[in-house]
Amino acid sequence: MTFSPLRLVLVLFVATLFSPFGRTLLAAETASPLTVEIADVGKSGELAQQLSAKGYRTIISQKNIWVTDPQNNCAVWIGKMVPLDMLRAVLPEAIRFNPNLKFYHVVGDRGEQPPEQVNNTIHVGGSIEAAMVKKLNQIDNQELLELLKKAKSIGELHQYLHEKNIPREKATEKPA
Repeated sequence: MTFSPLRLVLVLFVATLFSPFGRTLLAAETASPLTVEIADVGKSGELAQQLSAKGYRTIISQKNIWVTDPQNNCAVWIGKMVPLDMLRAVLPEAIRFNPNLKFYHVVGDRGEQPPEQVNNTIHVGGSIEAAMVKKLNQIDNQELLELLKKAKSIGELHQYLHEKNIPREKATEKPA
């Protein structure tokens, strides 16, 4: 049985498609790309330029009623699929450009079911109102940066953020 060149290419294509390598390649094509989304406040343009130069896909969100200034846009939402090496590159730059950042949350950590693209996104400049609604705790930037350097896995970082964001009971005053 002889194969024409076209038939041979078709057979090889189908064989590759159904091989584990082909499925991985196909999955990579359809997955959402890793993205850094930045609120349009302060030095957002400079941050986007810096991260783009490092090879990261960046988007500056359009201004709206929730995007006001660096003090009010002080949260970072981290998609659960964002790799540790990307966080090690992005978070120090984000903190350098906006030292007001103080709330960090892994989206989905509290049972949320975000759209797939959110799982692959770091959003820098989330609103303080959303952080308060979620009852997030402030996290010291230096402590976070130290952990970023030392963390052996993304799971270790997620666990740290989870523990830091366990809602604290407010101290109640005792009657005199």
